[in-house]
Amino acid sequence: MSPEVRRRRVRGWRKVRRRLRRLLRGRRGSLVLPGVGGAIVLGLLWSAWLGWSTSRDLGDAADQVEIMQAALVRGDADGARNALAAYREAAESAESRTSGPTWSVFGKVPVLGDDAEGVAIVSAVLADIGRDGLPPVVDAAELVTAETFQPTDKRFPVRRIAGMEGPARRSEAAFDAAAQSLGNVDSSGFLAPVREQFDRLRTSVTDARSTLGSTYRAARLIPRMMGTDRPRYYLMVLQNNAELRSGGGLPGALSLIEMRNGHVDIVEQADMSDIANDTDPTVELTKEERRVFGEILDRAAVDATLTPDFARAAEIIRARWERAVGGRLDGMFFIDPVAVSYLMRSIGPVPVPGHTPVDANNVVAAVENEVYQASSDREVQSNYQQAVSKAVFDVFADGAGDTAESIRGLVAGVMEGRIRMRSFDKAEQAEIAGTEIAGDFPRKAGAEPQVGIYLNDGGPTKMQYYLTYDAAVFARSCIGGRQDVAGSIDLHNDTPADVDTLPPSITGEGYPGVRVEPGDQFLILYLTSPIGGEITEIVIDGQRVASPVVEPFANRSLARVGIYLEPQSRHRVEFTMRSGRGQQGDVDLNVTPGAFPSSSNGKARSACTAH
Repeated sequence: MSPEVRRRRVRGWRKVRRRLRRLLRGRRGSLVLPGVGGAIVLGLLWSAWLGWSTSRDLGDAADQVEIMQAALVRGDADGARNALAAYREAAESAESRTSGPTWSVFGKVPVLGDDAEGVAIVSAVLADIGRDGLPPVVDAAELVTAETFQPTDKRFPVRRIAGMEGPARRSEAAFDAAAQSLGNVDSSGFLAPVREQFDRLRTSVTDARSTLGSTYRAARLIPRMMGTDRPRYYLMVLQNNAELRSGGGLPGALSLIEMRNGHVDIVEQADMSDIANDTDPTVELTKEERRVFGEILDRAAVDATLTPDFARAAEIIRARWERAVGGRLDGMFFIDPVAVSYLMRSIGPVPVPGHTPVDANNVVAAVENEVYQASSDREVQSNYQQAVSKAVFDVFADGAGDTAESIRGLVAGVMEGRIRMRSFDKAEQAEIAGTEIAGDFPRKAGAEPQVGIYLNDGGPTKMQYYLTYDAAVFARSCIGGRQDVAGSIDLHNDTPADVDTLPPSITGEGYPGVRVEPGDQFLILYLTSPIGGEITEIVIDGQRVASPVVEPFANRSLARVGIYLEPQSRHRVEFTMRSGRGQQGDVDLNVTPGAFPSSSNGKARSACTAH
């Protein structure tokens, strides 16, 4: 707590005491209330002070959890240990205040009794976490550093990473137990200050569990993935955001990565178009997939990511690769150039043989726009994108740059939906199921309603390099265990003024099947409701769509919306949805990532728990 905040709290408390003295004393300073009345007022004063102090302690504990989480993410073991000490002081202070005789009396007071008991339970749980749950996590932080994961000469230290499995198991168990204990407490009836601090603390503990769980899960999984038992082969798919697909972008440059006992290398490269000559079916599409996406989902390899289901897209691309190229794939990574730029922030310029170097500031423009302006030859474009992919991969695998910064870049790419992974080994996939990197598109509902806004180029062009957009959702109400959700997406076609100078390789002019004028964009939006829910209204630029086409897909409702954007035009799509029953958690929003940094992915507070 800062000195200024402490001074404000002290001044406020002094004002309360002065007002109480005025109530207790007459005009000449004599006591108005006799001893019993004075004892009651003093008891209320003591009770108020206890409640305020407990709320303050919970707030301090929440602050320290956030500080500890940040320290753990950046590998600062000393910072995490200092935050732990401060957390324990705050949590044990709250425990001591809520375990005395005064608080036990609160437990017997009508209306407030349950709340007082709940706060006492929470305080005890938090103190236990500080004594037994968090120390193993902080101890593990001394082992989890950037150096733990730093490669050298394309070899990762798999033994050092594997050594994290023991601390990982203990820390995950501790955080799981803590989150479950806090999740069992209903804070809805707490006094507002206490409820606010408790809910914030519970969120911080849950977030910390998620962050650490992902880190430690990687520590368990990475050694196996890197071929400590046998060579592994993973296909890295570079998605081009300049031609959007639901999953992020057109799957273009492909790189086959061999992992053998910690050593990683790209052993083969191709372009998706190179393996697309055979248009015979590779998988059996469902009736829903045929109706929503058409046969091109499977037969046109570059359209495999039309579906927002990464598992399905990976299955289709895998079948296409193994038929055209041969060999057995163990898994697949999806990544886009924006995520590559995050990875390169600490690396500096990367030389590309036969071309100018790329860096974090120009790599997106280089592979998504400039290469198409420089040449209309698809082979030249493809060769350049593959060369950039290999150059950046080699530099990263050699351990260049600040590994901690690179890891933060990878985390940002995962959280924005720009990096996804699919393992074709069931045990490995089970390890990452439910995490952000898995990009799950479940068929069964959980507590959190999921809303999807997925964008696809209907041109087809490379014009989405000039597209910017921002989306948001919020929960409006909670009735009968179902939430009403409203959302919107604002789109802007930021085509340059000299649109006439853009080549056909960008605008699509003259290409078969192109449905737009040069400089224009035609987008197809897929709006998906929560599982078991429904889309109730769609509004485009203030005009309500009278009869939107809504279809069932993956136990959701899906609406297709076509938006045509001329140069520098803006359009807004608004919608309302209803969740399935029992989905009373925070609303999860998934949005196709674009060719610009940041993302609209995130969560909106539940209307069922908001106050």
